Amino acid sequence: MSSHFELHIVPISDKMYRYALSILKEPETAHDVVQECLMKIWDKRNMLDTIDNMEAWVIRITRNQCYDWVRTNRFSVLTVEEMEKSDPIDADQMTLVNNQQDWLDQVLESLPQKQKEVFHLREVEDLSYQDIADVLSVSLDEVKVTLHRARNKVRSSMQKIEGYGIAN
Repeated sequence: MSSHFELHIVPISDKMYRYALSILKEPETAHDVVQECLMKIWDKRNMLDTIDNMEAWVIRITRNQCYDWVRTNRFSVLTVEEMEKSDPIDADQMTLVNNQQDWLDQVLESLPQKQKEVFHLREVEDLSYQDIADVLSVSLDEVKVTLHRARNKVRSSMQKIEGYGIAN
C-alpha cells in the first residue's frame, strides 16, 4: 500500500504545493497545508487503489484543505458572487511595474477567483479539462467557458499593456 502512495502521490506533491501557494500566497502556509494533505492521504492509503483519477482527487483535497485553513484562521473566504467580480487593476499601481512577468502576474491577480483557479490548473499544472471539472466540482462546459474568459482577459490586458502601458 505504501508503494502506491510513493508511486502516485509523492510525484504530484510539487503540483499540490504550487496549487496551495496560488491560493494561500504564503510559502510556509502552503507547505504546511500540503503536509496536512499528505497526512490525510496517507491515512486513506488503503483505498488509493480504488480511486479512478488520483491526480484530480489529490488536487481536490489540496483545494479543500486550503479553504479549510483560510476559514479556520479567520480569513474571509470569498462568496461565489465575490469570486465572479473583480476590480480592474489600479492604473497608478500598474505604472510602477516594469517587467512583463510582473505585468502578467498583475493581470492574473485581477481575474475573478474561479478564473484564476481554472487558469492555474490548466496553464500551470497542465490538468485536463475533465480533471479541472472534477477538482472544482463544476461541469466540463463551465471549465471551458471559464478558461476561455480568463484567457481572453489575459490576452486583452496584455495587449493593452504592450500597446499603451495600461490594463483595464
